[in-house]
Amino acid sequence: MRAYVQTVKKDNATYLGMEQSAHWFEQRGYEIVRFDFDEIALGRLDDDLLHHAEDTVVRGGVGAVREALLRAGRPSPPNIDLPESLSLWIGRRIWHTTMGQVRAAVKTEDFTPIHIKPLLQHKLFSGVVVRAFRDLIPMASVSAEVPLLAQEYVDFVSEWRVAILRDKILHVGNYRGDPLVFPDANVIRSSIESFYDRPMGFGMDWGITSDGRTLLVEVNDGYALGNYGIPGAAYTALIEARWRQLMGLADKT
Repeated sequence: MRAYVQTVKKDNATYLGMEQSAHWFEQRGYEIVRFDFDEIALGRLDDDLLHHAEDTVVRGGVGAVREALLRAGRPSPPNIDLPESLSLWIGRRIWHTTMGQVRAAVKTEDFTPIHIKPLLQHKLFSGVVVRAFRDLIPMASVSAEVPLLAQEYVDFVSEWRVAILRDKILHVGNYRGDPLVFPDANVIRSSIESFYDRPMGFGMDWGITSDGRTLLVEVNDGYALGNYGIPGAAYTALIEARWRQLMGLADKT
């Protein structure tokens, strides 16, 4: 088995995760091959992607994995974000808009804070809370026509990531806010059961409000899921399981 692991610069937020992934895959007996993003388009991975897919897994960022799937002739996975089947657990208004509409709305007197993120191009910019026009300055180069996912702003006092593989919760880790304010386990379990089109491996971010509600922040696809304390063997198994699913290969339990 061969694991292609993307090489990123040390100042990249994903650097540590990539290095850990290489170590953990190697510990599981995989041959590790490092690659740069540009090498995908040059065809360096093509032979294994096209002719040895059964023995190949790719661990990289969102863009790298999507590009590798394209080279392998597989469809690009849809953005999950906030699935309709989980609307019961969102607890706030969500809608589609554009950057231009947000820029116009933020100038009005009755504007209230919202959270925005790219609807389709996730790498365009990270999700951000917009309270005033100055919050949009870092996205000044983003076209007015770019579609966005907007959400009513909710002030979470604590946020947690839940990693799920084959419908089993592998790990729950606090990544923001008070680590002693815990999510409601029953809420999380019931939401997984209702997520009818859930991937083989994925993450769910949950926030706890000041009045004690546990609400879904967002869903993250497992093919490029960040590690928030998941044990290495389980983490790389999740990455691999979702990769194989996207490649149309049988699951390896």
